[in-house]
Amino acid sequence: MRRDGRPAHADSGASLILCIGFVLMIGAICAGLVGLATSGLNNRTTLQRVRDRQYAADGAIEQAIALVRPLSCSASNAFIVDASLNGVAIRVDWVNACGVVQSSSDGTVVAQRNVVFSACESTGAACSAANVIIRAEVNFQQAGTGGVTKTYVQSWSVNQ
Repeated sequence: MRRDGRPAHADSGASLILCIGFVLMIGAICAGLVGLATSGLNNRTTLQRVRDRQYAADGAIEQAIALVRPLSCSASNAFIVDASLNGVAIRVDWVNACGVVQSSSDGTVVAQRNVVFSACESTGAACSAANVIIRAEVNFQQAGTGGVTKTYVQSWSVNQ
């Protein structure tokens, strides 16, 4: 019964419960969105570091391919690039392997040089298999005069 003498309705106070429920539901949704945004921002920085390493290694290998291309089959194996790209110090090591192939179309003998490039973060030591970021195998087809006639990327693999 109310003060003015009228009887109370059975749904008295229902609007208060609906308002509290609505506020709790909106709060839960907002808390979930804040958690999602925070997680996304944290993952972005990690992904950015990984991508910076990969792009730096990619650029260093591209530079090493251009530097190794004019060399002969007798060139020694050594690191070519030890530079900082995207804020990451990258080292590229390479291994030179020469072979002779006879062309089936005209019978000419062509020298082919396969070079395996390995890029890793520069630590002052050669790249080990465990810390290689990008590994590329490139074939330099050489004419009889020694100049490179064609360059083929045979494989390109990204780790990490």
